Amino acid sequence: MFRTGRAVNPFFSGDSGPGPVELAWEQINEEGEPLLLINGLGSPRVAYELGFCELLADAGFAVARFDNRDLGESTRCQGEKHPSESTYDLTDMARDAVAVLDDLGWADAFVLGQSMGGMIAQQLVIDAPERVRSMISLMSSTGERGFGAPSKEAMAGLMARAPEEREAWLDHRVETERLWASPEQWDPTWARAKGELLFDHGVDSDGAGRQFKAVANRSRDEALAGVSTPTLVLHGSADTLITPSGGRHTADVIPGARYVEIDGMGHDLHPHYWQRLVDEVATFTLN
Repeated sequence: MFRTGRAVNPFFSGDSGPGPVELAWEQINEEGEPLLLINGLGSPRVAYELGFCELLADAGFAVARFDNRDLGESTRCQGEKHPSESTYDLTDMARDAVAVLDDLGWADAFVLGQSMGGMIAQQLVIDAPERVRSMISLMSSTGERGFGAPSKEAMAGLMARAPEEREAWLDHRVETERLWASPEQWDPTWARAKGELLFDHGVDSDGAGRQFKAVANRSRDEALAGVSTPTLVLHGSADTLITPSGGRHTADVIPGARYVEIDGMGHDLHPHYWQRLVDEVATFTLN
């Protein structure tokens, strides 16, 4: 059963700005323990494919996913500052997640964030730890320099601006996705099909650029060292976009964090690894 809504974060950037941000969310099922999924850079909520969400539901979770600001059905944050500055920051995006929790009616939840979503989840446990039962940081990093640095090829692919036209955008996605995808599972047909899902739901190159500036070059090490939230760090051994040292360092910084490195997994969410990820999450949070 699907339930949908639009949460409102009244703050645009910090405590001032041109207006509130609306976040479109959907809840996949209503039975189970609350689990909020937070997306990565440039990816709307459907990046967590329905099949993956259904496996999480079968494992005992009430699953919710939402569009980060600047993507999908959520607010586009126009009004760019100086090109070297971000329109908003990670704290604002963590506030977005709080607004979604409020709109869902969840006092707290398990929180899983992939890539940039892991960074948002980390900021959430820094700013509002009472809202997070356990955090799962997937294929992410703390932002500390020297850890998780991408390969040159992956960084070049990340920084290449995608075309606007649909077919050209899909071609670009397949070309760049292969640079960081799970190598043994690489399937351009699946990559393109998932790209169609993302594009048709709503992508935005300018919005992704604003997201990138919001999270780039900001270390959370010092704040995370004081976190007491139970934390699971998951990372793929074949990740070339945020290399495994990013995940290992995250687990080293957060007191008591558990680190699991998944052999062969890259910086994607390929169906081959769905059950393994679900099992790791359920074992850590529910057992």
